[in-house]
Amino acid sequence: MIGTQVMAYFFLADYIITEDLLRIRFILLLLATLLTAASGYIINDYIDIKIDITNKPDKVVVGNIISRRMSMLLHLIFNVLAICIGLMLHWKIACTIGICSLLLWFYSVVFKRMFLIGNLLIAALSAYVIIILKFFDKGMSTYLIIAYALFAFGITLIREITKDAEDLRGDSKFNCRTLPIVLGIRKTKQILIYITGIFTATIFTHIFIGNSMITFRHEYGDIAYIFYMLLFVLTPLLFMLYMIRIADTKNDFSRLSLYCKLIMLSGILSMAILKL
Repeated sequence: MIGTQVMAYFFLADYIITEDLLRIRFILLLLATLLTAASGYIINDYIDIKIDITNKPDKVVVGNIISRRMSMLLHLIFNVLAICIGLMLHWKIACTIGICSLLLWFYSVVFKRMFLIGNLLIAALSAYVIIILKFFDKGMSTYLIIAYALFAFGITLIREITKDAEDLRGDSKFNCRTLPIVLGIRKTKQILIYITGIFTATIFTHIFIGNSMITFRHEYGDIAYIFYMLLFVLTPLLFMLYMIRIADTKNDFSRLSLYCKLIMLSGILSMAILKL
């Protein structure tokens, strides 16, 4: 998350230099983002202890490494610090951080167990990590911010639904109404194929049409960007459609979840080409 924010700020704005990344104002933004995300993870682990013991017993932190009481104290401290830091930057940033913190709490308590809403919320919050940069620096390219925010939203949504399919056994024991529980694995796979197909078509449009709205430093930058996106983003997405189609077991969906992470990483790394 922090890596994404650093790369987006540096590569999506032509006027940003390395020294700007070390300015206290930007470091405070990174810290506020980190604290907000950490508080979200804490409350999620606190609420889902029983589910996590079933789904991922070797990765349970709250109750094992950190006590439940300490985890709630850290959750409160992190949220307060994040909002205070936001106020030091701009009241709009503080407001959005407060809203995100509240949504993360509702996600863990209510939305995570609801049909599709939790998936959409986490995808939107992933996009927010990039969108907040526009509040921080109004000079940044609106198109690029939107393009990469949509990328983060799309790939995160696909991964969240995939994770629900992976955790079907544990979630079903605790009255969760995730997509795979309500519709079944077969229909969930069909929806994943539709979403991935639309997402792939959007990436294709960005490469060959939206690309004209990007200003590259050199002529070869345009060609390099198209080549990279085709080879390391679009092609893996097409292969993922095949992987979704044949996925059947928990291990299959675990591999799909990991594959989503790799596509997300390759997509974020494409930002570097913009400053060639």
